[in-house]
Amino acid sequence: MIQKPPGIEDIFPDRTPKFNHIINTAKEVFRLYNYREVILPVMEYTEVFARGIGDGTDIVTKEMFTFEDRGGRSLTLRPEGTASMVRAYVENGEYNRLALCKFFYYGPMFRAERPQKGRLRQFNQFGAELFGSDNPWYDFEVISLMNEISMRLGITEYNLLINSIGCPDCRKPYVGELFKYYSTHEHELCEDCKKRIHTNPLRLLDCKVEGCISLKHNAPKITQFLCQSCKQHFSQTSTLLEKHSINYIHDPLLVRGLDYYTKTTFEFVTTQLGGQNAFAAGGRYNNLVELFGGKPTPAVGFAAGIERIALLLEQLSVTEKLDVYIAYSGNNALPVVMQIAEELRNNNISCDFDPAAKGFKTQFKRADRENARFSLIFGDDELANNCTTIKDMLSGDQVSVKRESIISFLLEKLTS
Repeated sequence: MIQKPPGIEDIFPDRTPKFNHIINTAKEVFRLYNYREVILPVMEYTEVFARGIGDGTDIVTKEMFTFEDRGGRSLTLRPEGTASMVRAYVENGEYNRLALCKFFYYGPMFRAERPQKGRLRQFNQFGAELFGSDNPWYDFEVISLMNEISMRLGITEYNLLINSIGCPDCRKPYVGELFKYYSTHEHELCEDCKKRIHTNPLRLLDCKVEGCISLKHNAPKITQFLCQSCKQHFSQTSTLLEKHSINYIHDPLLVRGLDYYTKTTFEFVTTQLGGQNAFAAGGRYNNLVELFGGKPTPAVGFAAGIERIALLLEQLSVTEKLDVYIAYSGNNALPVVMQIAEELRNNNISCDFDPAAKGFKTQFKRADRENARFSLIFGDDELANNCTTIKDMLSGDQVSVKRESIISFLLEKLTS
């Protein structure tokens, strides 16, 4: 028997309604805020992620699925959406030079990580990106998007962590102080962090090894190094959150695991996911468009893990319902059933039946299994009287309806 690779899931109909509920909830919120959908490729040239995410990040150095095509070009399955979105934005003429662009996307991402609860090698995300403004309102807006999606889904047990990691000018002296601090503790660092201290000291704050986490608590805080512009930007973002009653915790050591962030960073975290405590995160990346060859363009966005959100909604029952299941008896009824099914579908009423039906009892069991709202019953009496018996599968009530009135009767019941 051929099996799927580790860290990759098959998602069957017992789970897809919940996934679709999450995606559709996000899409509705994006619509309310005027974010438009972009469908991104799942494969990019490796340079997109090496340049965008950062050569020194764990994603690029350890976690990407990278291979050569037949022409010897290095390709990578996308590990995240922002770098792809920026590449698309720049390659397509910065979306025809619109002053402000709001986009959203969703789909599979790929990272070669150790599979565990809430962390897969193929996983799904939705995200939103805004290009064209450095106004703190939009930092607040993208946070509001995820906050609204969480509330609509019924997720309430979480904390919003926010921070500013400044701009390149004020971050440079901060990185120098981090290097000094960690240099005195280099013997206590994990092997990866012993390398990071010389390549990208900021990444030390994102290490998940217990010993490095302990050292982080006494590390210098970037709040002491922010320039006046970055301080003001963070203050205005925080004020907007407070004014609109979005609770947050300022975490001065929050840096995120990607190199492209500037100024605002944030995470939505919960204690209900074990070690993988973040289910959404994002921030501002004002220099990334220029890095990809575009004109200087401030930008901000976020992404959320659909599988992790689904874990938070374990108690939520979301099922796909069939409008009508048609049960019948006798070969003479089958042509009538086929015609009725076609008429129902032409009127946007979902239905199903078994062309090899073996008895009403078996057919009613299948109607239950398919979560049918109504059953249409065609037996000898119904055929003789040119009608059907419609059974309400919730209440068990039955009513006889003439053939010509079936569609109008069901449409009224299904829309009431």
